[in-house]
Amino acid sequence: MINLLCGLKYSAPTCVANSVDAAGNTCPLVDRSGLSCPVLCVRDFSNCPDALQPPSKCAADEQLCDDGACHRSCDAVENPCLCGLAAADVGATYKSCPVYAGTVTVQHYDPSVKQEQIEFACAQEWGLVSSNATFDRSDTGAAVWAANETASAMWGDCPLAQDPELTFTESFCLAFYGIIGAEVVLYLLWHVYKSIRERHAARMRRVCSQSPTTAAGEQPLMEKDAKVQSGTSSIDIPMSIGGSVPPASRLPSGVLLLRGFKNDVAGTLMYCLTLLSTAGWIVLLAVIVSDYYGTVRGGVAYGLLANSNTSMAVFIFVWHLAAVWLIAMVAAKRRLRNYFRIECALPMANVVQVEEREDEVIMTQGNQNRLTELVSSVRDAAVRRFGLDIVAESCAARLAGRHRYFEYRCTRYVLSDKTGSFECHSFVLGDTHRSLLECRDGLSTAEAQERQARIGENFIGVFVPSFPVGLMQELFSFFYLYQLMTMWVWFYFNYYKMALVQMGVILISANIKVFIRLRSERRIKGLAERRNRCRVRRDGAWVELDTAELAPGDVVAVEAGMEVMCDGCVLQGEVVADESSLTGEAMPVRKLPLKRDDIAYDPQSSSSKAYSVYSGTRVLQCTGTAYAGAAGAGIEGGEPQTQVLVLRTRTGTDKGKLIQRILFPTRYSFVLDEQLRVAILILLAYGGVGFSLSIWLMGHDLTSWLYGTFVLSQTLPPLLPAALVIGQSVAADRLRRQHIYCVDLPRILCAAKVRVFLFDKTGTLTKEGLEYYGVQQIAAGQIAGEQQQDMQQLPAHLQIGFAACHAVADLDGQLIGNPVDVEQFRQTGWRIQARRGDAHSLDTLTSPDGRTTAHVVRRFEFEHARQSMAVAVQDAGTGHVHVFVKGSFERIGQLARGGSVPADYDATAAAWARRGCYVLALAHRDLGAADLGDVGRMTRAQLEAGCDLASLLLFRNNLKEDTAQAIAELRRGDTRTVMVTGDTAMTAVYVARECGMVPENSRVLLGESKTPADEIQWTDVDTREPVADIQPYLTELGSDGFPTTELAVGGAAFERLCATGEIGALLPSIRVFARMTPGGKVECAKWHMRYAVTAMCGDGGNDTGALRAAHVGLALSDAEASIVSPFSSSRRSIGACVALLREGRSGLATSFSAFKFLVNYATTMSMLEIVQFYFSVIVPQAVWIMVDSIISVGLLLAVTQARTARRLAASRPTARLLGAHTLASIWGQTAINYAFLYGAMALLFAQGWFRCHEFDSRDIDTSLWWLLGDNYEAEVISIVCLFQFINAAGVYNYGYRYRRAWATNYLLVLVYAACLAVVSAVTLADPNRFGCLFRINCGNTPTVRALGYGAASLDVSDYNSPIGHNVLPRRFRWTLWGLCVANIAVCLAYEKLVVLGPVGRRVKAWWAARHGDRKLRLKL
Repeated sequence: MINLLCGLKYSAPTCVANSVDAAGNTCPLVDRSGLSCPVLCVRDFSNCPDALQPPSKCAADEQLCDDGACHRSCDAVENPCLCGLAAADVGATYKSCPVYAGTVTVQHYDPSVKQEQIEFACAQEWGLVSSNATFDRSDTGAAVWAANETASAMWGDCPLAQDPELTFTESFCLAFYGIIGAEVVLYLLWHVYKSIRERHAARMRRVCSQSPTTAAGEQPLMEKDAKVQSGTSSIDIPMSIGGSVPPASRLPSGVLLLRGFKNDVAGTLMYCLTLLSTAGWIVLLAVIVSDYYGTVRGGVAYGLLANSNTSMAVFIFVWHLAAVWLIAMVAAKRRLRNYFRIECALPMANVVQVEEREDEVIMTQGNQNRLTELVSSVRDAAVRRFGLDIVAESCAARLAGRHRYFEYRCTRYVLSDKTGSFECHSFVLGDTHRSLLECRDGLSTAEAQERQARIGENFIGVFVPSFPVGLMQELFSFFYLYQLMTMWVWFYFNYYKMALVQMGVILISANIKVFIRLRSERRIKGLAERRNRCRVRRDGAWVELDTAELAPGDVVAVEAGMEVMCDGCVLQGEVVADESSLTGEAMPVRKLPLKRDDIAYDPQSSSSKAYSVYSGTRVLQCTGTAYAGAAGAGIEGGEPQTQVLVLRTRTGTDKGKLIQRILFPTRYSFVLDEQLRVAILILLAYGGVGFSLSIWLMGHDLTSWLYGTFVLSQTLPPLLPAALVIGQSVAADRLRRQHIYCVDLPRILCAAKVRVFLFDKTGTLTKEGLEYYGVQQIAAGQIAGEQQQDMQQLPAHLQIGFAACHAVADLDGQLIGNPVDVEQFRQTGWRIQARRGDAHSLDTLTSPDGRTTAHVVRRFEFEHARQSMAVAVQDAGTGHVHVFVKGSFERIGQLARGGSVPADYDATAAAWARRGCYVLALAHRDLGAADLGDVGRMTRAQLEAGCDLASLLLFRNNLKEDTAQAIAELRRGDTRTVMVTGDTAMTAVYVARECGMVPENSRVLLGESKTPADEIQWTDVDTREPVADIQPYLTELGSDGFPTTELAVGGAAFERLCATGEIGALLPSIRVFARMTPGGKVECAKWHMRYAVTAMCGDGGNDTGALRAAHVGLALSDAEASIVSPFSSSRRSIGACVALLREGRSGLATSFSAFKFLVNYATTMSMLEIVQFYFSVIVPQAVWIMVDSIISVGLLLAVTQARTARRLAASRPTARLLGAHTLASIWGQTAINYAFLYGAMALLFAQGWFRCHEFDSRDIDTSLWWLLGDNYEAEVISIVCLFQFINAAGVYNYGYRYRRAWATNYLLVLVYAACLAVVSAVTLADPNRFGCLFRINCGNTPTVRALGYGAASLDVSDYNSPIGHNVLPRRFRWTLWGLCVANIAVCLAYEKLVVLGPVGRRVKAWWAARHGDRKLRLKL
């Protein structure tokens, strides 16, 4: 490249400025005017020429002194002719003629003898030399200054004084040596001392699990106390020699390494010294920079460090030491304090250091190339070798009663006397309804205090730092450290103006980021730190306590309107709770009391949720009787009607676990993050090349190091890491305006890559509620011909069954419960009466005419596992007890007595389902006038045995108005849509066809099995004919190359396919997953995530697990977004899914545009700097400021404002920073810009008016870079690169499919056009003050006027140029402007037509045809 530049610059074999003209002839020497004359020294004032005669007469009180001027006293007047020497040290006494006020012109100016030429010209001007004399450097009209000179006149050009030298033995140097040496000695002594004290430390370390195992504990008082503990005794950890625990890097996930530390006086002093040293390095750099500007010693530059070279050497040395020190501090910030403590046994520790391996989840796989795989493997090896994935946190050890504990991530760990390690605890009070009811007497005060000491108070404290502390935490990172060290170079390099601008931008960005983070943390704090007063049974009496004092085993009185602060089960009474903040389910939920039965109770199972209340939910209504089997007499005596047994508190609750996940989220890594590391390494390598070239071109000295560091800092722009976040922030704001809320910004970019979208059916694709359609009776094994619309026309026992077989409650006239149950009960016309206080009656119901009354005496809530619910109802009129079982028609058909099931039962139910009906079945059994006590003792299985099939209950589930349109838009957007529902397969297939998820006229094969252990039976949904082998159907391909047959499977069949491993091959063909449990939905999402980026959309409730498991979860709910899923929408329409994908794709494309814009900035900047360094010029300071502030910051922000496309494109934006598409864009633009810049310089060197007027820096100090821009070379480089910098924003504003048309980004169009207009005006205009701000087309006022431009005073500092200006000829200005416009046009055309247009698409298609397309093809 250098040879190319040299050949471009000169036709001569040597690269010497002003050597030849455009024709190859030797350049004549030019005249240079405006030069100042040196002082003329004479033996007597009479020897001064006429032009320099001193005053003939001074004022009365003044006298003529040796400097040629009149002063009151000559004692303090310095004689310039002595050159700083004493009069005794010179051979003769000389006096100075007055300073010449004018300037001279040197003919045939030669920089190599410039001083002699100036003296000769002055001598001619003053008449000391004949005007016709020819320049002779040996005779300039006066003698050369010398201390022993005795001639009558000599020039006062004193020899340059030797720069003062720094001996490095000055007091401040000695102090520096002493401080550094003392610190080194102290650190060595501390390390030796610490090593001796910790020689057995490795054996003192322990491990514990965050997911502890359960060991049976003692039996305190009335309930079983099961302690959950973790430690080396309960975890299988490989031990090293000597019994020591292996390092945290070798521990499995979820296991904590515990190290105890105690304070040490010497260590505390050393820690304080470390903090002072850190501040000291910053202060030392500030002192050196201040000394450069002359603010340390009375305005004298280098007053402390003597001279420029020494100052630069010291700065570079200190800069490197400070960088190493600060890097070490940032890397060790979490462990630093404990390094200055002594490791000890855990029981003696003041502080426990918890070490844990932090796993990283790669959210998208399969997007790596060989380079990224290589870098990832090297990174993974480094992570394993140095434990870079280990996070350490120091926790203070405290006392609670007799227990020593610490708290880590809101969980308390208590020291065990047996193991000597810390363990976390929980309490299991029972696993059946009966065992839990035995805990109704609550705890004693001593028991409660003991349990609270082990698990902590029922309160999750969230620490939110103050803003200054938060800002310090933000700034103390590698990213800001890089920026800080870069800014020091800029400050030292007299680039403080731009450094201040850049620092302002960085600090503003940091402040905004901290403000947003703290605001989010305060919101989480408000969500977590909830407490109130409640009534608790303690020591057999009801007392009022703070909810923070609750412990497992407490019995709490529940009242309407209160917020539940624990997870528990209902002992007595009933509760209607609003669980929307936890599950996203907007409908209030009815909670029933435990039954005096050995029914299994697991708070995590769906069957137990009907008896459980959860922390964070709100009680809407309480109704109470005594617990099952009791008399309820205590109510009149002040006993609370509704009581809840506390099972879990703090982080043991579901809400506590959610808060914990929010505060300490899993670290996710998008493919973009993975490749960003490689991209930064490539830019650093590119910057390293620029650094090396800078040192080579700028003379291998200290100044060249500064230039090289400057190149390196601009090759890796400080704003680069933030560029990829801007698109996320903009997309989040746009989503918020569409009522879609995001709490995890990186998921927005993941949404851009979604290929599979899973949908729940009811409430998501279809309307919230089901519409009642009718009842089809079944009697004596026969199905009635038509469905009955009016339930009041049904037989009496069916009316009672439909009125009672539900879990609906009446809340102040509003029916609360499952929407299906509510619609069913509403159609009966019956009423729920106030409670009678009867111990055997759960609900009392009356018919519309009031003639029939029924009492619900037993109720078994709906269980997903059983897919049914059951009730026992007493008809008050007859005294008979009726058992009703309601559920899915498949389940009821299996449960009912065989003789009562019609032969065409399945076919009839399936036919209704194919017509879009939600089909339930009801079975009935009449127990006669049974004793209610006997009924109360019967198990569910006993009650349900022998039931006869009684009817089918039909509902219609209608689509939402925009569902079909949204599904069609997703399909057009290359997104596969899949239904995952708990409804029947037939209904699901009908809805899938109706909304367009299943293509019209497609064959659908349904796979079902009764249990996961049974073989799957495949049938044709339309013909109901069995299909023995589905493979031939899957090989029948349509015009799109995909099978024309769609598959649907039931929940049991799905489990069977998972168990056999067949699911992997069939998954791309399965469109409908029916009868799925909440756990099955999670597994379905995980299977899809193995093949593609997967999103899940549901309305909360039983979808919550899948919403959290998927790459992208969108809850159609008004609930607290951070609780339900990463995204939530109050629109309650799947149109939000389309909006999410549109904004995600736009956000990803915008982030890439910002990234490419800054990389283009870096490559263009490095190109500019290398070219200017070659020509030994520097573009003017104002140009730098415009580029680094208005262009890099202003246009970057403008690029991110591109508007989102109105429709989804049939592809997704790339997420690969190192993909062919991205690299072709970046390096293609770079190559075009290089070509045009070289072309512009070639054009300049072809101009006759320029050749022989080139900038020659041989007599310029290159460290004074601001003096190197007053020339044609720097001017042309500035103009061309300004256009290139600005145009990069226009190039990367193209939306390509994911953003709207170029011109709709109004902010960018405005800023882009304004910047181009400004630069065009500066390029084309005649000399003016505005152009002179940039030192473009400007010059000294007299020179510019001499060129024929009638300019007023331009008010500029003198030009550092022999010709005194850099005004380009008008014709050349227009030619250069046209070249820049062509550059813009070529760059825009390349991006639009090649990278994003038909050329790029054809190349991509050719490559895929030649090498194969590795992209997974999915049927839409």
